[in-house]
Amino acid sequence: MLALPPSLVAFSLAVLAAASPAPIAAPAPAPTPEPVPAPQVASTIESVFSSATGAVASALPTILGGWPSLSDIEKKIGVNDGNDLSNVSASGLLIPSYANYSGNWNLRFYGLAYKLPNISTSDLDSLIDGLSTNDLNSTQQQLLQNRTQDLASIPIPKANLTALVFANGSSITNSSGIQLQTADDFGEFDQFVTVPGLPDNSSTSVQVVQTGLLNVTGPGNGTVILVPSTGISIVSDIDDVMRITKVYVPNQGLFNSFVQPYVNVPGVPELFAKWAKSLTSAAFHYDTTTPVELTRTYVDYLFSNFPLGSLEMRPINLTEPSQVLDARQNSLLKLFQTFPQRKFVLVGDTSSSTLLSAYPQIAQQFPNNIACIFIRNTSATDSDDKIPYDTSPFKNVKNGTYFFYRTAEDLMNLDIEGGQCVNSSIPQNVTFGEQGGILDSGSNGAASAVFGRTQYAAAVVGAVVAFALSLF
Repeated sequence: MLALPPSLVAFSLAVLAAASPAPIAAPAPAPTPEPVPAPQVASTIESVFSSATGAVASALPTILGGWPSLSDIEKKIGVNDGNDLSNVSASGLLIPSYANYSGNWNLRFYGLAYKLPNISTSDLDSLIDGLSTNDLNSTQQQLLQNRTQDLASIPIPKANLTALVFANGSSITNSSGIQLQTADDFGEFDQFVTVPGLPDNSSTSVQVVQTGLLNVTGPGNGTVILVPSTGISIVSDIDDVMRITKVYVPNQGLFNSFVQPYVNVPGVPELFAKWAKSLTSAAFHYDTTTPVELTRTYVDYLFSNFPLGSLEMRPINLTEPSQVLDARQNSLLKLFQTFPQRKFVLVGDTSSSTLLSAYPQIAQQFPNNIACIFIRNTSATDSDDKIPYDTSPFKNVKNGTYFFYRTAEDLMNLDIEGGQCVNSSIPQNVTFGEQGGILDSGSNGAASAVFGRTQYAAAVVGAVVAFALSLF
């Protein structure tokens, strides 16, 4: 069963109590009241749910409910930080990144310095609270251990790393490499370095160079895409946009993240392949709030199914929903500032509340750099998604630049460079407020008048738990 934070358990009980009639003395006989009109019932439900979702947003500490924090992992394996593991070699992780051109290429070096301790299989299996490991087949067991092993990486605070750069198999840097800035207290580093000797900016297509780290064990290698100054950049969320995760279903999001082989959302690989071929100087940037330790799992999946690109992972020290939103906004801001002449296509889904806020914000900040915003309406195609989503941030975004789609096919024939972002054959019902989920369970998209208060109480507790997952 999914392990929930005590604050969320208490909150869910409070919602149930608030939504259920309070015990009172038996009243004197009274005339039968007039039935309450449906819109009034819907309004009451929306009011209760709005307060519920607002409270749970501030109560949830971690992604997917049972995702362990760094301190949880350190306690589990009996260490305080990377410096305690003196007999374990240092490892380095370079996350696929990007570079811009200003006379020379400016490469972004982005990653993590860490140590990977020996940890027993049983400890690996138990790292994720609420994830049942009973009755797994051999493939599922192996996937679980591979993914949780990476999650057990312990950062090396203030690490000093040296990087190398290769192009077409030849070293661009000398044998001493590039001394990177000291990593932060969580072993993470993120900086741009000007690297002479790379191909000039005359190519109209994205080029790829290889990077590596000296004096670390493990692969320690990565890729950087050299992005032309002008063209179209596709920025896409991963979970429930590119792969089927179902973060809105308690336990299933965890199971699909750690135990199951990753499965593509139908049609998306074909759509991205078409964009890579047809859009001018197309570049791809993938963004997820999955913690940085699982980078290799995502890289293996992404670049076996989608065009090569850069990747943004969730920083290791983030625990609050507000911090996760800030991370989303910061990664977008860095992209837009790095490529001020490019146009951006932003792709997300309704099950990610952070994107429903971050995309409209960046669109208002850089209106001339937005080509299109595409939001997959997961509740329109998956009856398991019972979570309302808030479209109010789109109220001040230019009409015709955003489109809530159902399937990849809805986007396949749009003329993005010609300014076509909306498929007029797909109905749109953007209310600039909270919509979807159980609020649309009745006719005309509103909650049904016969959806009783006690029934609603039971449903909202389940939806609140699922909403926990959607925050990320």
